[in-house]
Amino acid sequence: MGLSYNARKAFKWISNMHEVDMNKRLPTVAASSDAASPAAAAPAADFNLLPVLRALLDTASVTRTGELLGLSQPAASRAVARLRKHLGDALLVRTSKGYRLTPFAESLGARVDAALSAAGQVFMPAVFDPARAVREFRIASTDYGALAVVVALAPALAAAAPYTTLTIDPWNENTLTGLERGDLDLALYADDALPPDFHARDLFRESYALIVRCGHPLARSPLRGTALIARAAGYPQVVARYPSGRTFGSDDVLAKLGAPAHHIALALPYFLTAPLIVAESDMVMVLPRRVAERFAVLAGVTVLPLGARAPGFAYRMVWHERMHRDAAHQWLRNMVLAAGRR
Repeated sequence: MGLSYNARKAFKWISNMHEVDMNKRLPTVAASSDAASPAAAAPAADFNLLPVLRALLDTASVTRTGELLGLSQPAASRAVARLRKHLGDALLVRTSKGYRLTPFAESLGARVDAALSAAGQVFMPAVFDPARAVREFRIASTDYGALAVVVALAPALAAAAPYTTLTIDPWNENTLTGLERGDLDLALYADDALPPDFHARDLFRESYALIVRCGHPLARSPLRGTALIARAAGYPQVVARYPSGRTFGSDDVLAKLGAPAHHIALALPYFLTAPLIVAESDMVMVLPRRVAERFAVLAGVTVLPLGARAPGFAYRMVWHERMHRDAAHQWLRNMVLAAGRR
């Protein structure tokens, strides 16, 4: 009987262990200590003997078994002797027509193949099949990340992995701990410093733009760049707030641009709410360009570019080392990367 691919892999791996020195053994599995059980008297299992048994069943020859495994004749004879002792059967007997397997030995083929195949599964590379996978992916994000990345990611995941669930958790002071524990798969955030054992991959480089209501005096102005920034400082401003450790910090981009003193009329952590307020007032707001352009459609605001002087930032995904080589996680990272580049 031919071995399956997994069985051949296990056969090779077990055979090569300890440089195929059959006097060295893998850890054994002790038999039950229950004296009333028939297994109590059985010797401990020696998994090094599985390839020897498979070769013996294939060749019905101790000499050929040794040649197949790269063992000397004495080493092969000792291994077969140990098999006979373990199994309580001669396994191979001399007849007038040469050596023949015993009926018990002939009955072992399927079980030996199953054992080798199971061992092979342990050493096979993990494969993730998104079309069949049933699992949850958990990503931590601010609402900016949800707008900039998840809007494209969610339908792509639903199409490629229809039985998975995408759960978005808010970014907070426990996010990195959640990644470390495995409670989260990924996090979406800006280019802040990370502790050791974390990985990050840039998704895109973001810039800023100014949003105002349709018909706002700035919307009708030809001003751009430094002149626009100076004029915008004369209007009440809305600023976004982002989680920073256990607190929130306000992102006053106009101040970063060197704008003159200006009044912050509203600071809030909700990207979805702020543009609606801007659309109904003379307030102005500086937003990352990607979401500003979305709100031009959703909230009816006008987007004004700030020019080359506007600061930017890298937006990225973050994960912990414990998930770095996981096949499903690698697939998820590729999906997030593609979503971030749309």
